[in-house]
Amino acid sequence: MSFYAKIKDQVTDLTKQFSYQNDGTAFGHFILKECFSKIIDFEYDGTDTDSFIKDHIVDMANDLGNDAIFTNQKNREISVFQFKYSNGQLLNTNEIKKNKKFIDWILKISADKLTPNSKLRKVVDEEITPILTAQNLKDNNYSITFYYIDNNFDGTIKTDIKALYTNYNDKDINFQIKFYNYEELEELYDDIEIPKNEVTLKVIADEYFIKKLSYHDDNETPVETIVTSIVASSLKPIIEEKKELILALNVRYYKGENDINSKIKKEYSKGKKSNFWILNNGINAVCEHFEVDGDKLTIKNFQIVNGGQTTKTLTRIVNDLPDEVQILMRLTKIQDKTRTSKISMDIAVASNSQNAISARDLHSGDRIQNKIYSNLDAVGIFYDKKDGEWATVNKKKYRNPFGNSPMHLKIHNLDLGVAYLSFYLQVPISTVGRHKLVFSEIYCDQIFNMDANEDDQFYKLMLAHRVSERVNRIKTEKISNYEILQNNYINDVLVALTSIYFFKDNLTKIGTIEELTEKMKTLKGQPYIKAADKYILNIDQPLDDFILEITKSVQYILDTKKAGKKDFMNEDWLPTETNNWLKKDATYKEIYEKVIKKLKQ
Repeated sequence: MSFYAKIKDQVTDLTKQFSYQNDGTAFGHFILKECFSKIIDFEYDGTDTDSFIKDHIVDMANDLGNDAIFTNQKNREISVFQFKYSNGQLLNTNEIKKNKKFIDWILKISADKLTPNSKLRKVVDEEITPILTAQNLKDNNYSITFYYIDNNFDGTIKTDIKALYTNYNDKDINFQIKFYNYEELEELYDDIEIPKNEVTLKVIADEYFIKKLSYHDDNETPVETIVTSIVASSLKPIIEEKKELILALNVRYYKGENDINSKIKKEYSKGKKSNFWILNNGINAVCEHFEVDGDKLTIKNFQIVNGGQTTKTLTRIVNDLPDEVQILMRLTKIQDKTRTSKISMDIAVASNSQNAISARDLHSGDRIQNKIYSNLDAVGIFYDKKDGEWATVNKKKYRNPFGNSPMHLKIHNLDLGVAYLSFYLQVPISTVGRHKLVFSEIYCDQIFNMDANEDDQFYKLMLAHRVSERVNRIKTEKISNYEILQNNYINDVLVALTSIYFFKDNLTKIGTIEELTEKMKTLKGQPYIKAADKYILNIDQPLDDFILEITKSVQYILDTKKAGKKDFMNEDWLPTETNNWLKKDATYKEIYEKVIKKLKQ
């Protein structure tokens, strides 16, 4: 699916939400919020990001060729954007000439009197003019960046644009052009947003070295790494102030007092006689910038990408430790923000040996995992997407308002994935183990699909999960009535068969599992979910009746197999045989064909 198709529905929703003149303007809003906010400091620390972005979108009549303008007063930076929203290429040189005319105007190169619209005039007067003072213009104490965004930049368009601005180079004007096509936007869209911070660590003066090199993968990214010894106690105030945000790019949280962490604690607690610096892997971290001054290491946008276990253990006992205890740290400066997340993940995987990283942990920072987390968190449900994360949160927020069973409202992403496997993908049985399938290369991209509309996929996942919960509830209520319900493997089979309910009025085209799986691709989750009521199902008795109907059908199949063995082999059917039957990959095909045949009668 193209990036255009992937985000189209979300852009259309923004057009309605903010009453934009068209989807092209809303596209700019979407890209600023979901992509460029990750790599550009818009100098905004409020909570209403949407309103802030809307205030800086100037796309309307008399916009002088600009779609959005942002400034950073502290750094005297001006960022100008032009967005093109289509399946093709729209940018042309006539529009670029208007952009050039505007830049000439604000730089006072041209004597032309331009008439901007009210929003653009406000940005110019209140934000651009304080930066482009006469003194700053004289001293070149400013920077302007024009961002051109289009589906692609085929032909000579890039060369043509640069040629129009050639005289800026001759005049030493601090101006640069950046181009982003949709493929590059998609990379930003999928990337992790890095929390901003500025921290200072105490290091051992003169015990460090700095190495400059390039990181090679599909790109070549300049990086700078400092290897140093830090006083471990200096981590404590940082952890206390920044909390888990300092581990935002770490694929795991603290795993509790396991054997490995107990050994870290034991060794670290020896004080002067500790072998901790020698035995421990230390901390791997990334940042946007660092500076060393004596025993102080000042870091901008500090993120621990490996060593979360070490950090959390240290902070629990740090008050009792002498200052002599030190920890090894390798800190890598990555100034290209578009590359931070990818390189950080590579570092985490490569450097980890003390605790193995699971496929689940590696995907915990995926955009859709964060989307699910935020949606559920907003209604008081904890989404368990990363090992150890539950231990770090305020449990009161997720207390079950309906009683103590369960005490807290939680959904585990593996449970969500397993339900989706059964319900939408019709894979209720696997000799491999279905929890292993959820984040496997075969199924992960189908279950947690980031090519589909995120809201649509979220509701599909919730529908599958809530159906699974309903099946489990009915199983508990009726377990004494049906022998088949006494088997642990039947739950997922019933969840898979429940998919038929949504096409029960037209069974002619779902005679096989493959046909049902294909039909399930069209089934939206939102119509069956109450978004305003903790995303519960809005189907009650009709669905319950259908689940009981298919339960009876599967029980009949089991009864037939038991009777067949008795009649033909004069042997009783043993309970373990039900287990073995339900664990075979071919069993669901047998059950499905018989159930669908009975439903058609």
